[in-house]
Amino acid sequence: MSQIDEVISLVMKNPSQGGIDLSEYDLKGISINGASFKNGIFNEAMMDDSELIQVDFSQVSMQCATFKKSKIKEVDFTNAKLQEADFDGATLVKCKFHNANLENADFSNTRLDHCDFKGANLNFSKMYSANLEESDFSFSHLMYAYCKQIVINNSNFGGSNARGSDFSFSRISNSNFKASVFKYSDLNSCTIKNTDLSHSTLIGIEMKDGFCRNTRLEQSNLEGADLTYADLEGVQMENAFLLEANLHGVNFTNANLKDAYLVDANIVKTITKGANLENTLMF
Repeated sequence: MSQIDEVISLVMKNPSQGGIDLSEYDLKGISINGASFKNGIFNEAMMDDSELIQVDFSQVSMQCATFKKSKIKEVDFTNAKLQEADFDGATLVKCKFHNANLENADFSNTRLDHCDFKGANLNFSKMYSANLEESDFSFSHLMYAYCKQIVINNSNFGGSNARGSDFSFSRISNSNFKASVFKYSDLNSCTIKNTDLSHSTLIGIEMKDGFCRNTRLEQSNLEGADLTYADLEGVQMENAFLLEANLHGVNFTNANLKDAYLVDANIVKTITKGANLENTLMF
């Protein structure tokens, strides 16, 4: 009997398999619907190319488990231990990762649709070229994550901490990043549209050649940021703090810079046509 047949047989007899130990099992290509493995152990289990629907993996230990190219729908990973888990190329729909530990996990090339990562630990994770749609990452930890070329749409990252992460060449639209932390992060050549970054900590970020239109940055801290030749047309930056920022060639056309603080900033070739400069400090 194969390990897949063994697991299917157990689930057929009793869908509730809480506490089971399937560490290092080869379950590639398995199809499971409606089972519970709560508090189980799946360390280094291989579940690539699997189909998982309405499965309960809450509080499960799945360190170094693999789910590459799997189809995962309405699966609960709440409080799961998923350090170094590999979801490369997987499709996840309406899954819950609330407060899960996903340090060093790999979500490269994944599609995340209506997923819940509230409070999850994604420090040092990889999300290269991932596609996020209507997902919730509020108060998540994304420090030093590799999110190059990520696509984020209609998603919530409010209160998240992405210090030192790589979001270069990312595309972010219609999303909430209010009160988030991007300190020393790489946002070079990113595209950000209709997104709320107000009250955020953006100290020392690099956003050279960024395209950031109709975005909110009120009361955000961009001290020492490098925005060389960024396009910030129409942004809301009232009370923003840009001490010693590099604004060389930045396009502030029609931007709201009321009460913004640009002391010791490099404003060579900066464009401010139609911008609101009321009480703006620029010396």
